[in-house]
Amino acid sequence: MDNTIRRNKTCIIGLPRCDFVFSSTRACFIAYGFEESTLEMSLLKKLLEKEGIQPVEAGGELAPAQNAFCAKICSKIITSQFCIVLLNNDIKDDIEMPNANVNMEYGLMLGFNKYVIPYQKESQKLPFNIAGLDTIKYRTQNFEQKSIVAIEQAIQETNQKNVPTDTNDQLYQLFLLSRNALWSSVENEGDKNLFQLGRLLGFNLLNDFSGDKYIYLGRFTTLRPEIILWRLKKINEILDGRRSSIPKKVKFKAITPEVAKITEEIFKLIQIWVVVTSDDDKKILENEIPKQNINYRTEIFSLNDIGNELKQLKT
Repeated sequence: MDNTIRRNKTCIIGLPRCDFVFSSTRACFIAYGFEESTLEMSLLKKLLEKEGIQPVEAGGELAPAQNAFCAKICSKIITSQFCIVLLNNDIKDDIEMPNANVNMEYGLMLGFNKYVIPYQKESQKLPFNIAGLDTIKYRTQNFEQKSIVAIEQAIQETNQKNVPTDTNDQLYQLFLLSRNALWSSVENEGDKNLFQLGRLLGFNLLNDFSGDKYIYLGRFTTLRPEIILWRLKKINEILDGRRSSIPKKVKFKAITPEVAKITEEIFKLIQIWVVVTSDDDKKILENEIPKQNINYRTEIFSLNDIGNELKQLKT
């Protein structure tokens, strides 16, 4: 099997660029009718998570300030290790109709040459244009057993050891510890407020070992550099906005001058760390960030950087 990194170069809906890396996450995108396959979905999620594969569905994704089709569907199909599609028909007034969204997503999977596990209930029929494609026909009683076999085969067939994949939380924790950082507990009001400033942009909150310095961590391994750059500019604007309001709060006696001084020191020491998929994405961002007037120390790490740092810990 070809294990080289493969990027999707051309956006199918005409956006300026794509560059998402095929099979770069240990995930499985599942296309299904939200009302017709709830039992199957619960079983699939259980089986996938047991194998360490993250189940991904369009309905479970948020995409603030992004093209929803790109962020919630197309990019997830590209970056998934393999895909599953539940081709069960919608039933209304005893009439069966193929689900248009599910079939559209199936078409994308086939167009991107993804490894796909297609299912349909034995009692139903496939549309004529996909009737010739091999499909797992199932009953409720045998769905789980058939899925166990199919998922095991999919994992074996799509195992790409040389493609960079996002690391798990335990390895992230080791990486953060190596850099003297911890996940923020977000227990007191001040920490909660700082966390909320970055939450909608996808940032988590860290503390250094002293607990006095704060770091915003963005794990953006499925986002394009220009979208990451937009998020960096926005978090900079948000932090600057809150920081600029400190004198006004003192003036109106909302906070004391002593608290204002401490708050200003906290903002002064804030850092931003971003994790991206590749060294190329890291280089693009490092070239663009100095042009954006970002007022907080920002570091970019590729997955290779994290892997290399963790290897050094073992030696």
